[in-house]
Amino acid sequence: MSSSYAPGSVGERADSALFTPVRTRATLDNVVHQIADVIRSGVVHEGDMLPSERALAATMQVSRPTVRAAIQVLVDAGVLEVRGGRSGGPAIVSIWVPPELTAAGLLGQSGDEIYKLLEARRVVEPRIAQLAALRGSEDHFARMERSIEMLEIHRDDRARYEQSHDLFHRVMWQAADSPTLEATLVDIFRRLAVERDTMLRTGEDIDFGAELHRDTLRALRRGRPEEVEVEMHRHLEHFELLVEDVLGRGMTNRLPPYLRVPEDDGAGG
Repeated sequence: MSSSYAPGSVGERADSALFTPVRTRATLDNVVHQIADVIRSGVVHEGDMLPSERALAATMQVSRPTVRAAIQVLVDAGVLEVRGGRSGGPAIVSIWVPPELTAAGLLGQSGDEIYKLLEARRVVEPRIAQLAALRGSEDHFARMERSIEMLEIHRDDRARYEQSHDLFHRVMWQAADSPTLEATLVDIFRRLAVERDTMLRTGEDIDFGAELHRDTLRALRRGRPEEVEVEMHRHLEHFELLVEDVLGRGMTNRLPPYLRVPEDDGAGG
């Protein structure tokens, strides 16, 4: 996540366990998306090395030429470079992944589908946030703090702003140490990618979004479940209201009471 990477420097070698077998017909796209997603998730950093071509092919259960082609896509995008030598291979030279490499092939959802995804997020993300408050380390919280700084730095660069936003959430999910819940939210975010990219934001929206992230992080650090609950529902409602405005349809007022923003009983003081 650091931007202090110096060309030619050698970081850590990423674990092959970060990748999974490819089970779709769009093999090349899947390999590209997996590598791009690992980079966007914040578990690897600029200067780190990916597993070797051979190791990636074995883990993903695809051919080496397919992995080589996927790596070349990311090289052309300025995300990776291939280094020679015994300890060489694909190295991460930029954490900024072009959005078309993560949302390729996704179609926009219908209004009903969007609302069902947002409802599912309401069910899952406040719970994973409470787990993150319980299990998260200072390293997790520091990385989330850095993602907020990146939000503010890149407020005028839509693609980097969105990636910085996602990084906050990805690190929070990792802090919860619940791979099943994390995978559920990764899928929800992926399926909402097109819609999230089309939600127009004013400068006021961007400022308020950064404030919500800071309030959420403050609640996580305090480790108080009821405060995390309040802040997460405020956090989720911000995006839902943007969706409602764009689609011209209400959602939050139709949610059952237990999925709405809880009444603030002073827990956030």
